Amino acid sequence: MMMILALLCGLVGLGCTIFILIHAFSKGGIVQGLLSLFIPFYIFYYAFAKFDHEKRGMVLAMWFGAIVLQMVFMVMGVGLMAVSG
Repeated sequence: MMMILALLCGLVGLGCTIFILIHAFSKGGIVQGLLSLFIPFYIFYYAFAKFDHEKRGMVLAMWFGAIVLQMVFMVMGVGLMAVSG
């Protein structure tokens, strides 16, 4: 059950990441989009410094919340699988 919740959180996080990448390519230009896509952790900088959208707070809260919850559910799921054998 925990792994299913982790998968759902991962899908929410992926959706938010795609939303931010679309914004980076459309509003920031090709350079910002490629940097966000290929440079590790640049998307975090873009999300906080340059992501200008009317729903910015909601998207960022969902994005980081999904990432944190995914990690929590993954750890709990692996722990439950290790205990059950």
